[in-house]
Amino acid sequence: MALLNVTNLKCVRGEQSLFENLSFSLASQQCLHIKGMNGSGKTSLLRVLAGLLSYDEGHIEWQEKNPPAYLGHKDGLKNEFSAIENLRFYLYLRDTPTSDKQRDEDQLDHALNQLGILKQADTPTKSLSFGQRRRLAFARLVFAQEKVWILDEPLTGVDMHGRKLIENQCLKHLSKGGAIIMSHHGDLTQSDLAPQLKSMDLSK
Repeated sequence: MALLNVTNLKCVRGEQSLFENLSFSLASQQCLHIKGMNGSGKTSLLRVLAGLLSYDEGHIEWQEKNPPAYLGHKDGLKNEFSAIENLRFYLYLRDTPTSDKQRDEDQLDHALNQLGILKQADTPTKSLSFGQRRRLAFARLVFAQEKVWILDEPLTGVDMHGRKLIENQCLKHLSKGGAIIMSHHGDLTQSDLAPQLKSMDLSK
């Protein structure tokens, strides 16, 4: 059963139509790769699907009651916080129960370890490299309960090791019945995500 059905979607900004007559579906355990040249509307489409941007025509039907988890271009991190403090703050915003503080700390360490930045747990975020910041932002998804992830260029600026770690987290999410909508300017057909990949090019 499809988690998402999009029918005849149209989005206009100013006098320019970014996309129109756009129809597609997203199923459980599927990764939808959104491709396209700069300015083709990739980010706008993801923001529309995340409910952060309005659209002009068409219909979006989600089967899930909870909104999707969204990771945009901006990492949403606080520079004055350390890596682990940023994750603590995120847990607080999600209203996660904090009665078991040791469990929460174990979760934080686990998330940092999964993205290969546990050694940087106490490092001020402003001192992290771009790739490390990107992995820290992605680490928040380790806690995510949402079944659908919407990711805007999560692999951009990340080295091969970091990319492998992010792809592994995506595969774990898909194996649990989740689904992903991801924009990426490069080719993913040779990645670990390839078996569950479905592509859509907005430039065509």
